[in-house]
Amino acid sequence: MISLAQTNFFSEAQIKVLNRRGLRNIRDLLFYLPRRYIDRTKILDLRTTRLGDTVTFIGKIVQCEVVYGRKRRLVAQVEYQNFIVDLVFFQGIPYFSKILSPGTVAAFSGVIESFRGHFSMLHPEIEILSGDESLHTGKIIPLYKITEAMKTAFLSSRVLREAIHGILKKYGKLIQDHLSEKTALSKGIIELSRALQLVHFPNTMEDVEIARRRLAFDELLYFAAMMIDRTEARKKIKKEFSLKDISPDLSISNKLIVSLPFALTADQKKAISYLGQLAQEGYPFGALLQGDVGSGKTLVALLHALRYIESDIQVALMAPTEILARQHFQTFRNLLTDFPFLQMDLLLGAEKASERRAKLDRIARGDTSLIIGTHSLIQNDVKFRSLGLVIIDEQHRFGVEQREALRAKGITPDILAMTATPIPRSLTLALYGDLEQIIIREKPAGRKPVDTRMFAESDLPKIYRAIEKYLDMGRQAYIVYPMIDENEAGNWASLMSDYELLEKKIFPTRRLGLLHGRLSSDEKDRAMQKFKEGLIQILVTTTVVEVGVDVPNATVMVIRNAERFGLSQLHQLRGRVGRGEHQSFCILVPSARITGEGEERLKAMLESEDGFYLAQKDFEIRGTGELTGLRQAGVSEFHIADLRVHGDLAAEARDLLLSDPELRSKITAAKNWQKELQKGMILFAN
Repeated sequence: MISLAQTNFFSEAQIKVLNRRGLRNIRDLLFYLPRRYIDRTKILDLRTTRLGDTVTFIGKIVQCEVVYGRKRRLVAQVEYQNFIVDLVFFQGIPYFSKILSPGTVAAFSGVIESFRGHFSMLHPEIEILSGDESLHTGKIIPLYKITEAMKTAFLSSRVLREAIHGILKKYGKLIQDHLSEKTALSKGIIELSRALQLVHFPNTMEDVEIARRRLAFDELLYFAAMMIDRTEARKKIKKEFSLKDISPDLSISNKLIVSLPFALTADQKKAISYLGQLAQEGYPFGALLQGDVGSGKTLVALLHALRYIESDIQVALMAPTEILARQHFQTFRNLLTDFPFLQMDLLLGAEKASERRAKLDRIARGDTSLIIGTHSLIQNDVKFRSLGLVIIDEQHRFGVEQREALRAKGITPDILAMTATPIPRSLTLALYGDLEQIIIREKPAGRKPVDTRMFAESDLPKIYRAIEKYLDMGRQAYIVYPMIDENEAGNWASLMSDYELLEKKIFPTRRLGLLHGRLSSDEKDRAMQKFKEGLIQILVTTTVVEVGVDVPNATVMVIRNAERFGLSQLHQLRGRVGRGEHQSFCILVPSARITGEGEERLKAMLESEDGFYLAQKDFEIRGTGELTGLRQAGVSEFHIADLRVHGDLAAEARDLLLSDPELRSKITAAKNWQKELQKGMILFAN
């Protein structure tokens, strides 16, 4: 591979800085993609520009001086179209004083404001123009991420543009496309060399999208190869245990189903049947069970777990919070009251040493069949006799290392990951292509829809009166806050600042309780237990109740500053009510500062109770964000692919690899191919 030093485009000092940045050869540089573009094909007319517009223009510095006042600042005046634009800097004054001398011509990008009767920009982006401007003016111009170290070495976007242009001209013929022309055409994408040319030097912004689509496909191709590789590697492992063939009449899971006061849904039955088929395979399976709020996925997991327990194989369920772990333990214990011989243990972080030792001894001997816990399950002192099924609840909250640490405690165990936050199909294929997908959409019969409404903060007195009415009927309520303490600006509702007011002024005759993340485990447990027992009528809380809390008598949930939450999180919170026979309500109370994006999310909440629909909407609005758990999948981010735009390519990439063994072999055999994926880079000829 041709090193950057061999190209003669950079000084020795610059090469050292680029090397530290991970840019060592021409391939690395070609895949150092622009972070954004500015359009210099259009002439900016300041006569029609409005304040608040983000603009780019080229002008000449006519004056630059440091102004002393309450706060020292540098003001540089730029002449453009017979207008004067003031550039204002409060930081980096020595640096900008040096580069913005009178007569300097540069491109300036920023938000147009007004300062003392002049157009102004505060700390604009600057690119000094000189010499041959054919690469830098009158075009769509790429801007690259420039670190402080790069600035010190005089590595600007301009310098990178010139180097990349020269490299493409000199070495462009070495670019070797791993996709045939026919394949690229069938997928509606362009060849690799053309994509690299257009992504750095587009004629239009449409060119950028065409180029990024090809590069996104290649990135997803690598990721799909990694998923397929994981799946096939797992299928080569011989499972060290097998489940006993137990007569349905004697099966504990069937006996439990018969004893339930309700019938399983069709989706639950299908999920249980499919999991049973997977469990019979000769290799350890991996599955992702997606279920909407209230769809009964936890019961499916328990019924599946009983098959292992009946075969004298241990099952471990890991939950992300102690509240959720305790909820599962209590739920399972209630369901299994007719089977007292089944030993269960709850393993948490803060326990008496003697109690923990006793539990660890039972687990190590195999006396305990079902072990429920948090991260405490992966501590070194936890030893299993025969762990054969690992259940990970709310799997996106765990890192891949934590899941692997629990899996390693068993002998080739099966893995069942669960999530109550549905994942859009494009994300599922891209991120969890190594897991069997099982979806439960259907909800138990008789569940009443939660009546979701939105009110302004000025309507809070009316909302509180409505809560009083339902408390008089014997119901309970949640009031959820986005933060525990008031922020410095004081512009968001906070739990601690409101609690005393709620307790002493608004609901003085009611029993209020407090629940948030800074409480100790015992304090959280006591608060939740009192709420379940009805000793607390109004639980004032943060999002610690987002998952796992099941209080059928709670029928009202008020969510303050609702626009601060993602759609999936709002849906999870809403799922804490509507769990009993009574009509329930979810009241969204946004702040007066709600943005257009926030309004879009809350509008979707009012429109639908379908978690899969809301997950897709959340994805479209916010992107991957917290929804995807990309870090949990083994990479920090997709560098090129935006699954909102390129989601359809995830399935295309996977299908291509499965149908083209030669291509897949080429991809997976590439040196450091997983590392290439993480860097957002693709094959390049030596």
